[in-house]
Amino acid sequence: MNLETTLQQRLRQDSAHDAEAALAILEATHPASPSLSSSHDVAPLKRQRSSRSSFAAASQSTTNTTGSSSSSVAPDVDGYQQARSQLCEAEASLAFDHRCRLRATSLEAAVDGILHRLRRLDRESVYECAEPRPGHGGQKHPRFAGDHFLSNVDLIDQTRLLDVARRMPKGAHLHIHFNACLPPSVLLGIAKGMDRMFITSDLPLVVDNGHENLARCEIQFRLLSMERENEAPGNLFAALYQPRQTMKFAEFLRQFPEHYPGMDVEAWLLDKLVFSEEEAHGALQTAAGAWEKFNGRTRMMKGLFNYETAYRKYTRLCLEDFVRDNIQYAEIRPNFMMSNQLYHDDGTGPIDNKGIMNIIIDEVTKFQQEMAAQNRYFGGIKVIYCTPRSLDPSAVKAALDECLEFKQRWPKWIAGFDLVGEESRGRPLSDFIPEFLAFQEQCRRQAVEIPFLFHCGETLDAGSAVDGNLLDALLLHARRIGHGFALPKHPLVLQRMRAQGVCVELCPISNEILGLTPRVNGHAMYALLANNVHCAVSSDNGALFRSSLSHDFYQVLIGKADMGIYGWKQLVLWSIEHACLDDDERAAVLEQWERMWEEFLRWVVETYGSE
Repeated sequence: MNLETTLQQRLRQDSAHDAEAALAILEATHPASPSLSSSHDVAPLKRQRSSRSSFAAASQSTTNTTGSSSSSVAPDVDGYQQARSQLCEAEASLAFDHRCRLRATSLEAAVDGILHRLRRLDRESVYECAEPRPGHGGQKHPRFAGDHFLSNVDLIDQTRLLDVARRMPKGAHLHIHFNACLPPSVLLGIAKGMDRMFITSDLPLVVDNGHENLARCEIQFRLLSMERENEAPGNLFAALYQPRQTMKFAEFLRQFPEHYPGMDVEAWLLDKLVFSEEEAHGALQTAAGAWEKFNGRTRMMKGLFNYETAYRKYTRLCLEDFVRDNIQYAEIRPNFMMSNQLYHDDGTGPIDNKGIMNIIIDEVTKFQQEMAAQNRYFGGIKVIYCTPRSLDPSAVKAALDECLEFKQRWPKWIAGFDLVGEESRGRPLSDFIPEFLAFQEQCRRQAVEIPFLFHCGETLDAGSAVDGNLLDALLLHARRIGHGFALPKHPLVLQRMRAQGVCVELCPISNEILGLTPRVNGHAMYALLANNVHCAVSSDNGALFRSSLSHDFYQVLIGKADMGIYGWKQLVLWSIEHACLDDDERAAVLEQWERMWEEFLRWVVETYGSE
């Protein structure tokens, strides 16, 4: 038997073996279930397996009866193409969106075709028409969809696909930090009208040749009562200014043009609050460096958010933004601490965590009543009780106790518990195992369900204690995990999380900007989806990234060439399935979403069907 014949026979054997293995994996890991994302169609795999004997027969046809090669037999290209086609069909039947594709309506099929055409039109009319960017040595770099988000966001906002993503009903938004939902201009606008608002810096803003301090300084805001106003006064523009001395914000705004004529003070403050492309993707930047910038921005944002008027207005505007972005339900992550710093408008306080919950409940209740009066729908929000992972075990225990108290007091409002903050600098989950186990036992005794929804796997540090958070999340029976970027590096944990029905809250734009992947097509989510891990799309801290949930859905689609309406639909359905809702609440959200989905599909056809 010559080499060519041997290779052909091996190809057919491998194809049959791959189909057999794929079917075995599918049958073992994807039993039929009544959930929103139940069984796959295994017929293509069974067809591949049943054709094994024909592969063998075809391979033998290239040899003569004595086993020697026949020089007159041409290469069996048709047989190869048939084997390849069957292998492609078998692999497609394992795809995460296969069920939605298999059960697609004619309207969904039409919209899927439209999305693929729009992808091409956006490439031709937006990206290819944009000026190439100069690189090292004068090399020209054409613009393309899927490049760095912060490089592309202005182009993305011009695309047809983003317009479609904005109109799509997105189900449940499951991972969003409440202090970073809206553009920073919202909070800055409110702060300008607050008499008790003060500004501080870690460097004096003296005029120098290169404006170095203006670029390097970390700005923070504080609301101070009249009694505290004179504790540490200072002028940020004076050479003798000491770090964190306070200056009235209104006076700062008045003096800024005198020291920096021609510079827009509000634009400068906004630039301090949002990431730039160079900060995220500079040649020397690392994930740790990006997190340093991120933490400075959250400290700056905190002071703009920590008084009652801002908190109420922000909550209301956030709800309006959810509706505008076609989100039917959300689970927000406020940060609760025993030493919380939310104040009344005159600087007195603080308002404790119960007061914060009362503000949220009050504003959401009023908003839903107004929506109902207008015959419009919004399914509401729930609160994930979050506290910093940098706290010691006793402080985390106090937070767990308060979370349980809140759940008993507001059973419909508390979704779960999480630890937040930079994973590599905070304590690993293993530091709190006694507290977590005691909390779970206490919940069982009191017949209360508070699932863990842990941030974990938001790291590149494979094999570290931080990386081990994924193991603890599994053993603590977390219902969902935030980010899960490192999960594909843990095949056993991945398999068991999938078996336990754990959902991963994907945050693609956040992961890119904070240094986990250079571009969206290298994101770990595609490996998770290829392994049929349930996932939901989230925006994390969109205010700091110039993004919305629509942008994250756009990125998910653009990072995979064959992603379309079926992938979007499955991700949305999983978000509803894994939301912390009871059966009646889930049914109500799903019913409304299905109605809105049909309206959305018709809109796509009417708006873009002729393009």
